Amino acid sequence: MIIEIRVKTRFSSRVSRARLVRSARKTLRSEKANAALTIYVTDDAEIHKLNRAFHGTDAPTDVLAFPLERYGERPYIGDIIISYDRARVQAHDASWRIADELDLLAVHGILHLLGYDDLTPRKRVKMWKRQAEILGRVAGDVTT
Repeated sequence: MIIEIRVKTRFSSRVSRARLVRSARKTLRSEKANAALTIYVTDDAEIHKLNRAFHGTDAPTDVLAFPLERYGERPYIGDIIISYDRARVQAHDASWRIADELDLLAVHGILHLLGYDDLTPRKRVKMWKRQAEILGRVAGDVTT
C-alpha cells in the first residue's frame, strides 16, 4: 500500500500525515484492498475550483474523490482532496477535533474510490455505517 499525503503549506503544521496514513491503511485493510492512493489537504478556494470544474457545483465541499484506473504493477485507485477549511467548520459544528474530521473525510473519500456511494438514503446509511465500523467509533467520540 502506497499512500501519499500532500498538505497545502499553510496547513502543514496542523495536519498529521502519519495519522492520515494510518486511517487510510486501516480503511484499505478493512476493505481487503491492496491499493495506492493520494490524499491532498487544501483550502476551500482550491476545492471550490475543482468541484466546479469536475462536478459542475459552484461551491466548496468537504471531500472530493477522483477514482483512477490501474497503472504499472500497483493498483492506484485515485486521489482524495480534502478541504481543511470545511473540516475545521464541520469539526466545530460537531464539537470534535479537526483531526477526527480529517480521519472521517479520508475514510469517506477512500470508500468512494472503492465504489461506495451515498447518493440515495439507503446507500448513505450503508456507507456511513461502514465508516463508523472502520473508525471504530463515531468521529469525535473521545470515550472510546
